[in-house]
Amino acid sequence: MIERLNFRRPLNISFSVIAVTLLFIGIVESLSQWSATQEAKKTQNRIYLDNVAAFMDKYLDGYENIMREMTRIAAERHTFDKQNENDLALRNWMIERLRIMPDALSIIHVSNNGHYIRLPYIPLNGGEKNAWDPRKEPWFTLSVEDSDEAHYSISRDPFANRERVITISLPIIDGTDGTNTGVLALNLDLEKSTEILNTALPPVKSRTFVMNRQGEPIINPGYEFAPGVLKAIALNAREYRGDFVMNNRYYTYRTIGSQSWLVVHEVDESVLGDIAFRQCMSIVLCTLAALIVVLFCWWSTRAALNAIFMRIAASIRSGDITPASVEEIIYEEIHSSQQRQTLIAHEALTDGLTGLKNRRAFDADAARLSADPHAWIAMIDIDNFKNINDTWGHTVGDMVLKTVADLGSRLRGLENIFLYRYGGEEIAVLFQGISAEKAQSFLEKWRITVNTRSFREKDLKVSFSAGLCRMGGAPLSETLACADRRLYQAKKNGKNRIVAE
Repeated sequence: MIERLNFRRPLNISFSVIAVTLLFIGIVESLSQWSATQEAKKTQNRIYLDNVAAFMDKYLDGYENIMREMTRIAAERHTFDKQNENDLALRNWMIERLRIMPDALSIIHVSNNGHYIRLPYIPLNGGEKNAWDPRKEPWFTLSVEDSDEAHYSISRDPFANRERVITISLPIIDGTDGTNTGVLALNLDLEKSTEILNTALPPVKSRTFVMNRQGEPIINPGYEFAPGVLKAIALNAREYRGDFVMNNRYYTYRTIGSQSWLVVHEVDESVLGDIAFRQCMSIVLCTLAALIVVLFCWWSTRAALNAIFMRIAASIRSGDITPASVEEIIYEEIHSSQQRQTLIAHEALTDGLTGLKNRRAFDADAARLSADPHAWIAMIDIDNFKNINDTWGHTVGDMVLKTVADLGSRLRGLENIFLYRYGGEEIAVLFQGISAEKAQSFLEKWRITVNTRSFREKDLKVSFSAGLCRMGGAPLSETLACADRRLYQAKKNGKNRIVAE
């Protein structure tokens, strides 16, 4: 009998089960968070590299397209003078092309017999000029052997004393007989491409560089690599794009420059591990806090039950029992529940920024008034709102939107005028039992008040356009379309105006 009255054992078992369950959930969530965080960071790295590769591809493609057009024109209209290489028309044309390429160091036009023009013109001394034969440069050999693709290479520019420049070369094909008459080469400043990698902001501490498929560095912003690392990366990067793990480092790569170069993003796995650990620490701390709370609840429940049992025993002995005020507790709970429901209902139908009713409230009210011939609807759009955000920032944009809403709310007074934030910078207005003249007068007064309002930001002027349409004569969708058309007409007619029936 005494064992049946013992509450400690079931209490201990219940709280032990709760504690073990919390611990198990914490471990599972921590492992899941670890995996999810690492995968999320890897996804961010892939997106980052996609953006860098797309930018560099666009950068190189722009110059490649210019080169393709130049080789076509060179084959048709601009060729070397057979007597000497100082063809004035060819030089003038090359100078014009060079001016439209800001990162170009030089353009070299080479004929198959070794004659060349290099612009801008920088003279070499006699020994260097005789020693330098452009036909021995790799970019010339590659372009002569393969006439289908543009070739990207790293070469030396002896004229500008540059040991490393990016060279884009293309063969010049005679359109009449298809023969190769020479090569056109463009030298780009390697430092400009390095700046692209230096200014890009990666999501985590990492290294981004460009290499070729032979494992040779192309664009390296000062990174040091152990011998054989780049060759090992080249062996793993066989596809157009992908990622892999090697030597405790996570690599993501994309191809650029006619698929011959690789943009590689390298992240040490310990960096990803640190980030995942910090993310998991919140779950670990929450789990520990929950276990402490459970332990405290176990202790307090045990103490409270022990005290209750002691009071019951004392009451049984003395016969003195003080009843609890249950009705007061029930009343307080009902009152608190009603207040919470009212607050939730209000928040569900109110826009948090402007304090106006939201789109959900508009849909309900508009459906209710759609058949009322004495109701009107207006669609309002703040003029040039994107420029406000772009010029002064989204904080000022939010302030402008809130100010416009506040001015409209103040002007409407006690009339049957209802304002809603329809979406973005659009505000909808419903008029019930109000004439068209009164509705239009309210909108005009609101528009003038907004347009004459002074803001703290210099040169900030705000206006809006609106379209007003009667309800009740057509389905709600057509009425909305009518208001939108009049709003569009107001925008088209110069903005800062009201268009009504």
